[in-house]
Amino acid sequence: LRLFRPQLQSRRLYANQTDAESEVPKDQTGKDGKDGKDDASVSADQADEGAPRKAEETEEAAETAAEEAPEKLLQKELTDLQELVKQNKHELLLSLADFENNKKRFLKEREDRRRSSMSNFATKMIQVYGKLNDFAVEKHNSGTAQALHEGVALTRDLYKASLEKFGVRPIQVEIGEPFVAARHEKTDTIQSTQLPTNSVAAIVRPGWILDPDTPKPIVLQKAEVHVSSDGPKVPPS
Repeated sequence: LRLFRPQLQSRRLYANQTDAESEVPKDQTGKDGKDGKDDASVSADQADEGAPRKAEETEEAAETAAEEAPEKLLQKELTDLQELVKQNKHELLLSLADFENNKKRFLKEREDRRRSSMSNFATKMIQVYGKLNDFAVEKHNSGTAQALHEGVALTRDLYKASLEKFGVRPIQVEIGEPFVAARHEKTDTIQSTQLPTNSVAAIVRPGWILDPDTPKPIVLQKAEVHVSSDGPKVPPS
């Protein structure tokens, strides 16, 4: 027994040391676990405190956005309406310009048609007036023919008054005035030293003009005249 006692003591000492070493991690582990629980509880408390703040901030942002949303919507609607008004105004101005241009064009076309139809009608009436005038200027010796001649002369004068009422007038031609190709038609030449060269020496047939007082008169019938020659030269007109 004495021989085995030291071995038993050494085994007990080794066992005690082993137990002590095994107890130390348990204490540390327990201590560490307690610290972990404390850290977790702190984090949870911070999270609980931060959640209401975030909710409040979210609510404030939503309220701010809700307040700003109507203003932005109204501003956008105002911008759209202004653009629409600008576009409609531009289209209206274009329509007014087209209307004025069409109005001027239609008025010009109407005036041209009126003058053209009036010119054609007046030309025919002038031919009738010429026949009445030719009969009226003839001399008749018999009493019956003389009465008829007077009646035709009265009809001719009434016819002429009607023509003048609608702007159809005779072309005023005077002896000695320069020959104008736009209003005069040369039928013969008369040698005369008393009249200027290339001037009206005699009136064969009167001419007619439509709207002589307007900027663009229409010559319906040129006046047939005799032109003088061998006289002093005059500048052309």
